[in-house]
Amino acid sequence: MNVIEYGLGDQRRAEVYINRLLCYLLDPERPHGMESDFLRAFLDALPAECGFDEDTYDLSQVRVNEQVPIHPDEEEDRSPGYADLVLDVPNEWLLLIELKFAAEETGTEFYCRAPRIDDQQVADYESGRYYLYLHRGDKPTASGDCFGNWTWEAFVEELLVPFVSQHSACYPQRTVTQLHDLRYDIREISAMIDRRDVDDEKIALYLDHVDAIEDVSAAFDDAWESYSERWGERLAESLDTANDRVTWTPSDGFPDVEIERVDGENERWIFRSNGGDWQHFVKDGWYRHEEDLRVLDSRADDKRDLRIGFYHRVEANRDTVVRDHELIFNFRCMGSNPTEFSDIYKLKFDARQDEIRELIADTNGQLTGQKLTLITSRYEIDETAHNGFFEAYTEALGAAFVDFVVDNPDLVNVLGDVFEDSIEEYH
Repeated sequence: MNVIEYGLGDQRRAEVYINRLLCYLLDPERPHGMESDFLRAFLDALPAECGFDEDTYDLSQVRVNEQVPIHPDEEEDRSPGYADLVLDVPNEWLLLIELKFAAEETGTEFYCRAPRIDDQQVADYESGRYYLYLHRGDKPTASGDCFGNWTWEAFVEELLVPFVSQHSACYPQRTVTQLHDLRYDIREISAMIDRRDVDDEKIALYLDHVDAIEDVSAAFDDAWESYSERWGERLAESLDTANDRVTWTPSDGFPDVEIERVDGENERWIFRSNGGDWQHFVKDGWYRHEEDLRVLDSRADDKRDLRIGFYHRVEANRDTVVRDHELIFNFRCMGSNPTEFSDIYKLKFDARQDEIRELIADTNGQLTGQKLTLITSRYEIDETAHNGFFEAYTEALGAAFVDFVVDNPDLVNVLGDVFEDSIEEYH
């Protein structure tokens, strides 16, 4: 790749080397043969602290640049800074990345308040603005409060190792070698191999119990996959049993429930438990064909549809669920919608945000200010109070659905009214 050579005694040159190599591997346009696979894996693996909340199914418009100038406010007496990496979709979202090994942390507070990145106003990124600080585990985190922190150790173990293991057979040998070299170089540059004694102890422990570890891991993976396909049915049954206003009638297809409203206008809600990452709760009528506006239960054959709904993510939030015992439950104007429609919905949503904020005041929901995911909330998954982990997960889903839907018809009406008004203006 003709990247610069470096010596491990020169940390600055090492940072430049890693910076250039990452820029190359993340860019789908470069000739490494991975297209957007590594970029997608990188974005999906970002730590929750970073707050990244953009769809990654289509990354064709993402730009990847290094050493990007960051300009201060005109009244601020200082020269521009230079961000190590900037990933962005023009006028949609940006991800600014700082890479640190041994050098002192500088500039992150400035980056948080800088109004312009290269020739783009930061405010023009309407969907989201994200900041990531990659650092050694024994070094301080970023001082800028807009940054999420990720250690090189976690980057290697959570992204590089599983990515190489799962996908190496699919790519050119040269690219696979570069990925292996990147993993080794990061470990060496960041002094991770100084912990070899500790690692050796862990390896010995793993080898002593490898059969048991693999057995319990496989059992949980199988149960997790099964639950991702059946949570809708389990939730519908639970709500039908516990709530007099919710009725579930088993049928083919996605599970759905009927909610009895005091005005007699009952609502049908569909639980799209499809086994994928994005799992949706959709009110009947919140899924429409873009052209003829007919009501849909699933994606149109031509992929031209308009939709809103609540959702939880099974794969992206797995660590949060399993380790932190927290469910993340959100409301979203879906990323597959045309950009023009999403812009209209966001404007109309913002026009009623005071009303919406009041309607979610009795929940633990918060307005995000983002373009797509507009409301977010977290619910405890209390395994100790239930007969097993997945029962607790279902209970948390039920609590969220009751708070935002069953007990909150006014909120549902406002979100639906904004949807209808947006469709009218879009057409």
